[in-house]
Amino acid sequence: QALRPLARLSAACSHHPPCTMTAPDAKSAPSAPEPQKPKRAQSAYFLFTNAMREEVTKGLKEKSEEGKFKFGDVAKEISSRWSSLPESEKKVYEDKAAADKQRFEEEFRVYQEASDMAGALRKKYAHLMPKRAATAAARFLQDAAVREKAAKELKPDAGAKEVDAKVREMWKAAGEEERKPYEEQAAKDKAEFFQQQKAWQATEEFAEIEKAEKEQEEREKEQGTEEKVQEGGAPKKKGKKAAEETPTKTAADAKKGTSATKAASRAKAAKRPAPDKENAPPAVPKRSKKSAPPGLLLDAAVVAEAAKLSMEPALRNLANRPEIAASSRTSADLLAALQASGGLVNPAKRALLGL
Repeated sequence: QALRPLARLSAACSHHPPCTMTAPDAKSAPSAPEPQKPKRAQSAYFLFTNAMREEVTKGLKEKSEEGKFKFGDVAKEISSRWSSLPESEKKVYEDKAAADKQRFEEEFRVYQEASDMAGALRKKYAHLMPKRAATAAARFLQDAAVREKAAKELKPDAGAKEVDAKVREMWKAAGEEERKPYEEQAAKDKAEFFQQQKAWQATEEFAEIEKAEKEQEEREKEQGTEEKVQEGGAPKKKGKKAAEETPTKTAADAKKGTSATKAASRAKAAKRPAPDKENAPPAVPKRSKKSAPPGLLLDAAVVAEAAKLSMEPALRNLANRPEIAASSRTSADLLAALQASGGLVNPAKRALLGL
């Protein structure tokens, strides 16, 4: 009998598996710290102020009664000393300020590269990226002969803005024959641009920018997920364990709770005074929600061509982008940009907007 408690203890322990140590999840490892914006460069006068503040403050305390003085007195005294400072002594602080400015520019460049690598690469390779072709209207606006003609119809002292407005009026009133040479040249330039864009997208520099953009998007998604978890607390429990911990309500409990709620609502409504319909103010009509601006209307023939190339979803996605819908691009332009980008919507959008 004395051995029975030991036997029961041994049997109970046999049902529990031994504890095991698991390696920490790689995802739980702390992420790299966010790049810190560098401290701004200080001017020569600011450096002089920092150097003189203690000395000036001490002097004013000794001169004033009970050691009391105004903060503005310190600023006035420092300003007076700076004004009377010889150029040779000022140069010491100016050289320090120039060195600090150089330090800031270098640190800010590193900060920009760390926080927006894709943007830094675009600036670096801007000379390699093809420039978007001008539209027919833009070519008409830049035509020197047209601008001279518009200026003659205006006052002698008319400015550039007034000339621009007059040229735009002339373009709107221009007939098909007058517009034709500008439109032909614009179409030729556009075709050349797409060829240059296709060649650019095949370069290593473009691939480097695309890689940096994807990495940046992934980092932003991870940061957004972390912020949501921090704002909302611990994530909700899922699965069988959560169901076991949640107390279940019976049908009778639910019915009881509903009846009590309804009774409380009726009692509260009975205490309210009856509304005065005759003297009641007119009802304010509800504002209707503004619908989102429609996307670019696509040509049926272009949609059919995109379907043959398996690019119809990408074409519709691109057409629904607000920037594209607000631009003057045609359905054919959108499809050509998608073909040049290999069906990728974001590169096509940037090509169409000249980014």
